Amino acid sequence: MLRVAKVLNNNIAIVVDSRGNDCIAMGRGVAFGRKHGDLIDENDVERLFTQHVDELSGKLGQLVKSIPEEYFEATQAIVEHAKLRMGRDLDDGIYLALTDHIHFAVERARKGQALDNRLNFEIKMVYPDEYACAKTAIAFIDRVFNVTLPQEEAGFIAMHFVNAETGGMGMQTAATMANIIHDSLDIVQKRFDMKLDDGSIAYYRFMVHLKFFAQHIVMSEMPRGSVGARDRQLYATVAREYPDAYDCAEEIASRAERAHGCSVPDDERLYLALHIERVRKGAGFS
Repeated sequence: MLRVAKVLNNNIAIVVDSRGNDCIAMGRGVAFGRKHGDLIDENDVERLFTQHVDELSGKLGQLVKSIPEEYFEATQAIVEHAKLRMGRDLDDGIYLALTDHIHFAVERARKGQALDNRLNFEIKMVYPDEYACAKTAIAFIDRVFNVTLPQEEAGFIAMHFVNAETGGMGMQTAATMANIIHDSLDIVQKRFDMKLDDGSIAYYRFMVHLKFFAQHIVMSEMPRGSVGARDRQLYATVAREYPDAYDCAEEIASRAERAHGCSVPDDERLYLALHIERVRKGAGFS
């Protein structure tokens, strides 16, 4: 049984478990009519959060005391909407982590403080579903708390969704992937002194490839070996006919190797060069 310490609303309560640990109990009507000291059957609780949530270890008591209940309600609405919209389950840890983030974001907005998110565009391209849900969340937060959050906040919220997806890679890994993509795009644009057309099919294909390129690097799953026999002629053709694109691919691969201690094989450099040439010229290979 759980003993009520504080009722936040009909659906959320701060409780103490049998071991004396402070927890947050969530569930439809779980706290309705309850008061301090009342007991709640754990079977009636849909979600029970303890201090074992990694991102908030040691902070549960502080959260309970410092965050008004409407933030917990807002987070619950945002997460449930994201689950329905994306058709994916999300780890329960997001409820506490995102509540903490939203509270801090609203406080910053009211003080006129904005955090720069240089990976916002890359997050939008790599995780479009999560980013779309984050944009909806921002509009909801603005309306509920009468603030205007910066649009860059969408990238931060989207990363919470990414981190919470069942079987997800974790926020740090996802952020590293976005950083690799950001650096790769930066190399291409600076080398050719151009702004890539993010509405083109070539750009979309390049982004898809960069996503898998980055995932292979951070997951240490980069394919081993050099180009196969069927690709050797294409490899020689690309190096000879598209030297600028090939050199650019070499720079991207070399930076990834230095930064992440991996080995980027020749076939990956080949496909990077093909995509770079395609996105640079706006033309495709059949």
